[in-house]
Amino acid sequence: MTEGITVEQREAHDDRDLVRRAQAGDREATGDLFVLHSHAVRRLLTSVIGPNADLDDLTQEVFLRAHRSLPGFRGKSRFATWLHRLTVNTAISHLRKMKNKQVLMDPVVLEVVAGDDSASVHDSAMGREMVRRLYRILDTVSHKRRAAFTLFEIEGRSLASLAEILGISRASAKSRVWFARREITKKAGDDPYLGPLLRELKQ
Repeated sequence: MTEGITVEQREAHDDRDLVRRAQAGDREATGDLFVLHSHAVRRLLTSVIGPNADLDDLTQEVFLRAHRSLPGFRGKSRFATWLHRLTVNTAISHLRKMKNKQVLMDPVVLEVVAGDDSASVHDSAMGREMVRRLYRILDTVSHKRRAAFTLFEIEGRSLASLAEILGISRASAKSRVWFARREITKKAGDDPYLGPLLRELKQ
């Protein structure tokens, strides 16, 4: 890597090259571009909608939308930011369609989200229950607040990154996270599973 160039700058340069080739009809470049970002897209979807059984279908839908929209990408933002905004919009569209419908949780994804790989049986069981309860509450929170909360608290995005992805000001991003956190805390009440998590988020 060239001295003085950050990882983010290198990745952005690589993306620009692949995007140009993909827009010119290079199928290999399109495939490389999507493979490069597939993990981040799936992780982002998981954060917003939870350990949902529809994750595989939604991941495919994101890349189908990206493929159709790629000719219109003008590079005003980084490709990753553009793709992540499309991912969040896809997740929100799915949540709207699933409103008032039973949502099936994928047990495999649930264990990954709960961090089951390095926990004791007792801790992993508590982790899975905590995730279930958190996303049950998130199902009652507005989609805008839910997206902001999950991007900031679960994905660990900065407010600047959050604002860029959602297309809002930093102040609005901060406000959405604050109101979401307050609403979730109120709805959780004295829940013994969510209490430790919510106390940690207040710090």
